[in-house]
Amino acid sequence: MASINLTYKGLTGLRRTITGFDDTTSIDDLIAAIAADEELETNYYIISKEGDPSNTLSFIYGDSSTPASVSSLGIETGDVIICKPNSRGTTKQTRQVMKLDIAQKKREGGPDDDTTAVFYRSNNSYDLTSLPDTYNGNVPGADDNPNTGGLIQKRPWVAVGAIAEPQSINEAVEGGSITDLEIWYDGADESTIVPTGIQDEDNINQWNDKSGLAHNLNFSGGNNKPTYESSDTQNTYGYVQFADGDLMSINPLSSLSGATAFTVFVIARGTSLATNSPQLLTSTENGELSIQFDSDGTARFKVGAQNGTTAAGTVDEDEWNVFTLVYNGTNNIVGRVNNGTTIVDTSSGTPATGPAAMNAGSTYLYVGGDNTGGTFIGDIGEVILFKKALSATEYANVENYLTTKWGI
Repeated sequence: MASINLTYKGLTGLRRTITGFDDTTSIDDLIAAIAADEELETNYYIISKEGDPSNTLSFIYGDSSTPASVSSLGIETGDVIICKPNSRGTTKQTRQVMKLDIAQKKREGGPDDDTTAVFYRSNNSYDLTSLPDTYNGNVPGADDNPNTGGLIQKRPWVAVGAIAEPQSINEAVEGGSITDLEIWYDGADESTIVPTGIQDEDNINQWNDKSGLAHNLNFSGGNNKPTYESSDTQNTYGYVQFADGDLMSINPLSSLSGATAFTVFVIARGTSLATNSPQLLTSTENGELSIQFDSDGTARFKVGAQNGTTAAGTVDEDEWNVFTLVYNGTNNIVGRVNNGTTIVDTSSGTPATGPAAMNAGSTYLYVGGDNTGGTFIGDIGEVILFKKALSATEYANVENYLTTKWGI
């Protein structure tokens, strides 16, 4: 019995080599070895010998008509086995799942989980329930049900894994979450700053929203206007500078009223922590949705006006940070601050008697202070708000996107 080393072109399209065969190896064992190497199901495969058209689509795992051994195919070391998907005698749902399993394996970077491969995708887990048509488990009758949830971006690849350096918000979160992006103010994008063609240190009248919902942030009348900094950049990007008394706001933002879940990210640095305390990065007219820090640098997060703040980590003066506030609607705050290489988590702080939703009258969002004279002295590079509580993986991915983008 001569040992045989084989190369196969798998269902993922990759060519791989497997060993440990001889001319007595059964076709079933050969298919099982290929399936195990590709990390797919054995019943997905039909195999043939490359260059032998007469055997094309002939050999299936568990098929009694399949030859007993590889010698029946005349296989020798150096031969290539061609794999094709098996759709014989299967239902529409089974074929769909098979195609998705194969695509998922490729999007994962192949059997070796090669994240550097050109075909790798960070969104590499599918969800059958997010397909345009969902299935009834192959019961008789109409097999498909229209998905009433509407279109979902990235369908069906809605699940997302941990990503060290996402290149966009879209990449960082699941398909079902990106549709809940409510506001996005990006100082790195000078085209969002009004007036158009703003010069370094000029006053800002408006900061346009990039979410597509036109929730533009405007100069709050009766206060001072912040300025745009484009010469002393952070990681080559410009940002908005707030002096004592500068304030911007958006009204109406109807999604705030009675909201039970949301996630807020702010890229900012305080440049004069001891001047006023606390200093507020964000707030509503009812004191909710507040990200702030004290004169000693203690970062604090607050949802309801009647609730105490949740402390989570500290910040240093003149240092850029990523602030994250997540509220899941069950009296639970997650507050995170990224200070250099330090990330601190907290999962409590809102009293059990606190509200399960924000004030029904909240429609203002303030950036750079609040409506009661609260202020912020420093710089803000980016503000992002989702009208849902992102998962731990998602908000960590967004933090990674922001820290990479801003060079923190």
